[in-house]
Amino acid sequence: MNIRLPNARARGPLLLFCCLLAAMLGYFGLRNAFAAHELGLDTRAGYERAVHVEPANPRNWYLLGRSYLYDFEQPDTPRAIQALRKSIALDPYSAEALLDLAIAYDSEGDTAQAREAYITAQRVYPLSADVSWSYGNFLLRLGEQDAALREIRKTVELDPKRSAEAFSRALLAQPDANVLLDKAMPPTTAVYLPILHTLSAAGDLDNAQRVWDRLVSLHEKVQLRDLVVFFNELIRQRKPEEATRMWPQAVSMMQDPPPPDPPGSLLWDGGFESGYAGGGFAWRFVPATSNVQISLDRSEKHSGEQSLRILFNGHENMNFEDGCHNITPQAGQRYLLTAWVKTQSLTSSEGVRLQIFVFTPTKNESVTTEEVHGTQDWKQIRLEWTAPQGAVFGTVCMKRRMSDQPESDIQGAAWMDDIALVPVGESSAKP
Repeated sequence: MNIRLPNARARGPLLLFCCLLAAMLGYFGLRNAFAAHELGLDTRAGYERAVHVEPANPRNWYLLGRSYLYDFEQPDTPRAIQALRKSIALDPYSAEALLDLAIAYDSEGDTAQAREAYITAQRVYPLSADVSWSYGNFLLRLGEQDAALREIRKTVELDPKRSAEAFSRALLAQPDANVLLDKAMPPTTAVYLPILHTLSAAGDLDNAQRVWDRLVSLHEKVQLRDLVVFFNELIRQRKPEEATRMWPQAVSMMQDPPPPDPPGSLLWDGGFESGYAGGGFAWRFVPATSNVQISLDRSEKHSGEQSLRILFNGHENMNFEDGCHNITPQAGQRYLLTAWVKTQSLTSSEGVRLQIFVFTPTKNESVTTEEVHGTQDWKQIRLEWTAPQGAVFGTVCMKRRMSDQPESDIQGAAWMDDIALVPVGESSAKP
C-alpha cells in the first residue's frame, strides 16, 4: 500500500513515529520472550523474574504462587497466598487460581477464607470437576457430610472416571455403601463399573455386591470383559456358588448374548458363539505359545458360526492343558459331558480330549474322555461322570497327554464345538 503525503515535511514525523512504534514493539516482544524463557525454566527463580518483567500478566503470578504452595522442600504458603491473590486481582475469572488459593488458605487453617475461595471458584466455573472434587473433600474433612456428598456427586456427574476414587474416599467418612450409592454416585454404568472393578480388585466383595445389584437394576448393556473381575474375585474367595447364581445376570447385560446352551449345562457358550474368552464362567485360553495356537475359527464349525481351533506346530511331545471353563457341580449328581471334535493331520498316538477336574476337601479327582487324533470329520465324544462328595468347584479343559511313543512331537489341528455338561438321571445312561 502506498501512502501519499501532502509534502516532504510530513515525512519526518511519520518516519519518527514508525521508528518509535518499531522500538516499542521490539521492546515488548523481547520482554515477552524473556518472560516466556524464564517460565520455561520451571523454577521459582524463573517465575520471580517473569513477574518482575511482566507484572501485569496474571499467569506469571499464578505460576509463582503454585511454586510457593507446592514446593515440597521449601514451601511458603503466605507468599503463595499473596501471589495467588495478585493473579486473581488481575484475572478474577481464573478458577484454577481460586482453587489453589482455597487450598493455600485451607493448609493455613483459615477455613473461612478457604470456603469463600471455593464458592467463588464454583461461581466462576460451575462445571469444573476439579473444583467440585476439591471442595467436596474440604467439606468432608469439616464433617459436613451431606454437602460434601453433593459436591462429590457433582464431580462424578462431570467426570465419571473419578467414581472409584470418589467412592473409596467417601467410604472412609461414610462406611455405609448404600448411603454413598444413593447420595454421591449417579446411577449409570459409567459410574458403577470403575467402582465394581476397584472393590473387586481390593477383595471387598460385600460392597462390590451392593454395586453389582445397582448395576443389574439398570438393565443396560455392558461388555462382559468389564464384569469378569467381580466373578474372578468371587471364585478366588471360594464363593463359586454365588458366582454361578449371578452369571446369568451378567449374560443378560451382554449386547449380543450367545444362543442358549442345553438346559442345565454347567458350561456356558459351549458353541463359542459369544466370541468372548477370559474369565468368570466363560472359556479362557492362552491364544499363542511357542508350540500351540488357540483361536476361534469361522471356517470350521459343527453348528453356529464358529468353533475353537487348536493348532500344534510339531516342535514338542507336550502335555497340553488349556481351553478351560470353570464349573460348579452338585456333589453326587451324575453328568454327561459331550463335545464335537474334528481333527486334521493330528500326529502321534495321543490326540486331543476333554478332562473334568474337581476339587474336594479330601482329594482332587480328574476324568477324561477318549482321545481323537489323525484326520477325523466331526465326531461326538461322550463321558458320564458322577460328581464326588465335597465337590463344589472344578474345571473342564481341553487336554493332550504326553505320548510314550518315539517321535511323538504333535503336529496338526483340532477343532471343538458344541460342548455341554448336563445333569442326567438313571435312565439317561445309554451312550
